[in-house]
Amino acid sequence: MMKQMVIEQADRVFHLPPTAEDYLPRRDRTKLLGREVLDLARFSWPEGTVTKTNGDDHQFATDDDLAALAEKTAAWYQRRFGAGINPKKEIFIGGGIRQILNLVALSFFNPGEMVLTPDPGYWHYRAAVSLASADPIMYHLGERNGYRPVVNRIEGNVARLAKGMIINSPHNPTGAMLSLENLSELLHVAGKENLIVILDHAFETLIDGYQPASFFALPGGRKVALELYSYAYNMGCPYPALGFAVGQRAFIGGLRDMAGTFGFRLTRRQVRDAMAGDADLRSHLDEIKSGWTHNREQVDGLCRTLGLVPSGERGGPYYWAKLPGRKQSHQFCRRLYVRCGIMALPGVAFGENGEGFVRLSLTGPEDMYHKATEAAGRFFLTAHDQGKHDG
Repeated sequence: MMKQMVIEQADRVFHLPPTAEDYLPRRDRTKLLGREVLDLARFSWPEGTVTKTNGDDHQFATDDDLAALAEKTAAWYQRRFGAGINPKKEIFIGGGIRQILNLVALSFFNPGEMVLTPDPGYWHYRAAVSLASADPIMYHLGERNGYRPVVNRIEGNVARLAKGMIINSPHNPTGAMLSLENLSELLHVAGKENLIVILDHAFETLIDGYQPASFFALPGGRKVALELYSYAYNMGCPYPALGFAVGQRAFIGGLRDMAGTFGFRLTRRQVRDAMAGDADLRSHLDEIKSGWTHNREQVDGLCRTLGLVPSGERGGPYYWAKLPGRKQSHQFCRRLYVRCGIMALPGVAFGENGEGFVRLSLTGPEDMYHKATEAAGRFFLTAHDQGKHDG
């Protein structure tokens, strides 16, 4: 008789960091809590305009389809950043941003190579690097420097030995934006230390009052940088949408080779949706930004009620707030959920340096934030009254 086979996962799986979902309640406790659960933890995106279904939606996109989309993308990039790119050689069109990040890591990082990743920062940066069996080395982002990378504080040996560096603008979770001057400083270090710089730029269009900045607008920028964008978030195309990367020929060729190895191919429906961005859809982005701004004002009141101190910048889809005293973020978010029915993400979900903070999403419906403020107010008032009664 054949013995039970022992099936073990590859070591790299155990090196993956916890996802943001790992810090959220695993079960819906609405009935147990006796109140509505208000999800201020997750990002959500309104569907907006959706293209009509055609009979060829599930057919693979042709080379001509992809060439037309690349031409449109290059024209958008020229208008946005004032920098010309070659649509045939300097644009890679892929799935979502996370998929492209995985392809980048597998294409350019070898096992054991060091890749600088932000702390706090989006958890998938570490996951993508770990998936390639490379080593994510965290660099600190703090309040004192506006959550922007301070290149002269990255240890010299680490910078010299690292193969790449991942940066994010606007930064998730704090909303910090990188100016052209910031990019220029990073470019100087990258050129000096032979670093590949990956810039996740997916939300940059959704920040009011921001002067668009890209590496390709800087002399020598295209030699070291690879930039990632979303057709939905950056160009106003129907959601869910594809992502794309902008980089020099060697970067784009590597991504295309890796995508081909996995058999990734886009459908005509995906390409048609990405081609659909127009003035009406871009005005839809303005409506989304306006909604986020209004929700941010509501969250200001929620934070005052909870005793949280706003941190980070006031733009983008998230609200970054500091906990009072030395409270642990995971425990605070758990109590907030159990007592108030409000879901939030603890700062530790974004790395060790996120401890002591919480992140709230601004992307929910407006009435959710009214309900959250009322729920928090009722809870703390009840707790205060109970304390007086006990005294």
